[in-house]
Amino acid sequence: MDTFTGTIRAPLLALNVWSTFEQAGHVRGYQRESAWGGEPQAETSIIRPHGPLWHVDRTRFDQDLRIAVLRRTGDILVPYLKLDFVTRQTNTWQVGIDGGTLRAKYLVDATGRSRVLARRLNATVMVHDRLLGLTSYVSREETTADIRSMLIEATPFGWWYAAPTPKGHVLALFTDSDLAPPDVRRRLRPVAANSAFTHMKASQGWLPVGDACASHDPLCGWGVHRAITNGLQAADAIEAFLAKGDLSGIEDYRQHCSRQYESYLEGLAKHYSTEKRWPSAPFWQRRHNHSAIASA
Repeated sequence: MDTFTGTIRAPLLALNVWSTFEQAGHVRGYQRESAWGGEPQAETSIIRPHGPLWHVDRTRFDQDLRIAVLRRTGDILVPYLKLDFVTRQTNTWQVGIDGGTLRAKYLVDATGRSRVLARRLNATVMVHDRLLGLTSYVSREETTADIRSMLIEATPFGWWYAAPTPKGHVLALFTDSDLAPPDVRRRLRPVAANSAFTHMKASQGWLPVGDACASHDPLCGWGVHRAITNGLQAADAIEAFLAKGDLSGIEDYRQHCSRQYESYLEGLAKHYSTEKRWPSAPFWQRRHNHSAIASA
């Protein structure tokens, strides 16, 4: 989902891009309406300690982060089309890109849910469910310009999400990939939304970050926040390793991500278990047992 909680402020401040984010035209959200597990409810963000929700233009957000990186690194990003090979010899990586070869002492997989590097290195990726998002955008109109609330509604086959963005309203249906009606899949844009975790070892010379490390169910709203905060921790750990050969920070990162993801799975199962209206529906049967989610 393109909605962040107010906790996004802390990591963006750490990256010195908070003022850019505030001025980018993202929509402040002051109310969340939900129909989940009982009577419809409305929750205001005015009393939230971290402030309002943020319904973002994700293209603009990603672009602003990319610009911030270029300013810090001096324009050394190298775009590529194809990853040809990845090998490691004497603690040095050789990476084949578009027919050329790059060398590095350490690698980071920041390729999102595709996990290009992790899969190329045969890392173990635990996939916990088959959640799929089917999304669509509705153009912003004068009559809907002031709508700042988001909606989450459970259904027998999954759940709906709707929220305003600077360019219009995003609508999304989340269901399991095998439960999505073919005609709906053809009309809406499918995006992966499942939970998955990449297992790593401190001594392997590479780390996954962001969704390449842990991808989350959009229901939790933590994906971007955790991607940035864990990425900052990974960067500090890699810097210490390259400077001193100290693996303790990388091991701390590995254990932190693992514990954090286990806690996330428990919380996710607890939240799904509160919706009991359709106990025989396949989508909900799969989520009413924590062990079933953890081993799916």
